Amino acid sequence: MKAHPTIYERILDEGHAVGNHTFNHLNGWKTNNKKYVHDITEAAKYIDSKLFRPPYGRISPFISKLLRSMKYKIIMWDILSGDFDTMLSPQKCAEHVVLHSKPGSIIVFHDSTKAWERMQYALPKCLQYFSERGFKFKAIPQ
Repeated sequence: MKAHPTIYERILDEGHAVGNHTFNHLNGWKTNNKKYVHDITEAAKYIDSKLFRPPYGRISPFISKLLRSMKYKIIMWDILSGDFDTMLSPQKCAEHVVLHSKPGSIIVFHDSTKAWERMQYALPKCLQYFSERGFKFKAIPQ
């Protein structure tokens, strides 16, 4: 958001939900609490949201309780697409999502250079697959 504020505004304008993910993508099990909270606070300067998805799905009980007291809603997922795994083919990435998803699933895809090859193939395939079966896609409420 800091480097590309117009993209952030477009995301919001198109009705997508946004959330805090720390400023530096810190691992909640490997970072001391003070530094982790500071990183969340730094990201919050640019992100107007009380949704929080911990990087790597790792968050300590202390930080979880603290964030809840700060009115954050912690969002986890049940399907990790694997698009970040350079050893995984784009087809296998899509197959994994299709095989393991169910109504209400929260699926993680990454918008990154590393994940791009798999994400650009798998995400449209998954959206098409689930759309053809009557699934609806919704933003997580702020």
